Amino acid sequence: MVRTLVIAAALLAVLGGTAASEQSAPAPKAGDPTGVYLCEGTNPDGDHYRGIVQIAAVKNTYLVRWTLADDVEVMGVGILQNGTLSVSYFGGTPAVVVYKVDSEKLVGEWTMGGAEGKTYEETLTRIPEEKLRQQPGTPRRQQPASRPAKGGISL
Repeated sequence: MVRTLVIAAALLAVLGGTAASEQSAPAPKAGDPTGVYLCEGTNPDGDHYRGIVQIAAVKNTYLVRWTLADDVEVMGVGILQNGTLSVSYFGGTPAVVVYKVDSEKLVGEWTMGGAEGKTYEETLTRIPEEKLRQQPGTPRRQQPASRPAKGGISL
């Protein structure tokens, strides 16, 4: 759990340093999912998980990286159509997540191979630009992390 907090703090510090070095990073346009998010969701066993998600545009597609507890990192690729971001990823088994995009949150539903037709919830909450622009070394209040996901895939 401590390692996850250290990774999240380091990620925010690096992103903050990068964002701070830019004169004025434009705010995301309405419906644009690119950015850094706090991720919260539910695993198949009912446990809750948290992490950091980065979404980057590559032409007409999106690369998505989840950084979760215990150094679990999952990469996916997605497309945005009619306010919905659909992302395919592989974290030990094929999986897909579909998010409804609004300006500050992406509310999603995901499933994976072996889920027996069940879906699970995940919400991404945009981390404000001001937080990403904080200078490294600026004190930040750390939120307690939830219990790391157990077994199988953790999205």
